[in-house]
Amino acid sequence: MKTPKVLIVGLDSATFDLARPWIAEGKLPSLTALMQNGAWGRLASVVPPITPPAWTSFMTGKNPGKHGIFHFLEASPGRYGLRYLNAGSRRAKTIWRILSDTGYTVGTMNIPFTYPPEQLSGFQISGMDTPSEKSSFIYPPELRSELEGLLGRFKLDLRYLGYMTTTPRRHEVLAEMEELDRQWLSASLYLMRKHPADVMMFTFMSIDTVQHHFWQYMDRNHHLHDPAAAKHFGDAILHVYQRLDDAIGQLLRETSSGTSVFIVSDHGGGPTSDRVVYLNRYLAQLGLLYYREDKSSALEKLGKRIVRGSYTLLRNALSSRQKSFLAYKLPALRKRFETAFTSFSQIDWRRTKAYCSEVLASPPSIWINLKGVKPFGIVEQGEYESLLEFIRSKLRELKDPRTNEPIIKRIFRRDEIFHGPFSNEAADLILDWWKESEFSTSPSFPEDTERPAVEICERKPSKGSEWGGTHRRDGVLIAQGKPFKKGTEIHGAQLIDLAPTLLYLLGQPVPEDMDGLVLRDLFEPTFLLQNPIRSGGSADFEGGQAAQYSAEEAAIVEERLAALGYIE
Repeated sequence: MKTPKVLIVGLDSATFDLARPWIAEGKLPSLTALMQNGAWGRLASVVPPITPPAWTSFMTGKNPGKHGIFHFLEASPGRYGLRYLNAGSRRAKTIWRILSDTGYTVGTMNIPFTYPPEQLSGFQISGMDTPSEKSSFIYPPELRSELEGLLGRFKLDLRYLGYMTTTPRRHEVLAEMEELDRQWLSASLYLMRKHPADVMMFTFMSIDTVQHHFWQYMDRNHHLHDPAAAKHFGDAILHVYQRLDDAIGQLLRETSSGTSVFIVSDHGGGPTSDRVVYLNRYLAQLGLLYYREDKSSALEKLGKRIVRGSYTLLRNALSSRQKSFLAYKLPALRKRFETAFTSFSQIDWRRTKAYCSEVLASPPSIWINLKGVKPFGIVEQGEYESLLEFIRSKLRELKDPRTNEPIIKRIFRRDEIFHGPFSNEAADLILDWWKESEFSTSPSFPEDTERPAVEICERKPSKGSEWGGTHRRDGVLIAQGKPFKKGTEIHGAQLIDLAPTLLYLLGQPVPEDMDGLVLRDLFEPTFLLQNPIRSGGSADFEGGQAAQYSAEEAAIVEERLAALGYIE
């Protein structure tokens, strides 16, 4: 039986902060064996550590300024609104394309931001940017009937995730999560046996989901901790790690001694903070953001509050499938709800100098309303630098009222993080919430402008699907195989290093325009000596227009991201 030369298992959001103690306790035997027989270490994600740019940088070896994916959404050209992205917006070659063009067979499944799938010399089943089970998300198309014969109907979403308001519903979510994992594992094993390729990658998303929504039950110090619910869900995250550890063991049994195995996560995870920053509220207090004068009557203002309350109620009460159906069938009503909830459309752009797209759960980034760039931009180019420094200095003045310590400890200009032809598509200022600083953000409303820009959440159990966990920069990397060191911890590895490292492992030159470097510390000295690193060529992308979602597809993607907690 043919076995892959390289097997990669993606564990979205996996972190050694949790895995290492469980490994020490003997609870994750597959990961334990891989680390004992291979090289491993923390893997620094891109900045900010968000799923779309992270996995895209993993696949391209480039920073977001070169591949053009910064988040789940991007600013619509000539507008202030946002539109949803997919892999069609990627503007750099993936390692899958490079290897396929070189003559290797490649098969990948469920990697985020691979929709629409690439036509590889093997197969590709796209990930979380797939709109629905009806979409053309499997290449080659004839593989679909095979997999449906094995699995039945594909399932992409957790039906109950967006309205976990009771213990039974949380149990239902965990059961659905297990069902999804078993679906992807069954497909992976089938593909390894029936459609083996030289390079194969299978990704599981459940660690990310369970950490976001169940961290507070595990963590007794969390501001949302619920001792009663912890009896049911305190081990929910551990159980997912154990289930995927078992899945890794099953996949490894389909390999041979000649297979190089990688375990990779796109970022890590950690608890959310009880410190909430209202960025647009603060910008309004600084005189940098203005709302249009609200000439509504008292009754109309009351109506807006009711609409906001109804919007929150619907998000908590309806299943993701129900919300997707309503979003598609009643787009005007959806826009009315969202406009009232986010207040983004109430901004007076002709007087506003800076703003935050608060519909995004993260990252909290600030955009400058630059003249000649934004539709109603008012900031002159000569004012740009001084305005950035003014905002940075004011953000540093935001303090935790309990300790008087600064909340936002690092504020980056985009040119400090990104470089490349698409860097100017990023926000102007990116606020660190993933490493030195810990805070969350929430939508601002005009009538609350006089309230404090920083609020501390009350310590009480969560009643809904509120995030208890968020992302951290450092994910995991484990590499086992003949070329790699044994039982060795490495330091300084970055996610963008994986693409050049994989090319080197397979005897290919590393494109000169990749930002990542070959992870020499993974390899045995004799392998490095016998296989000199070569560079040459380019991974520039020569493609057409970005693939846009239809109205129906955008509505479905929106509800999925809202249920997961990535957008407000």
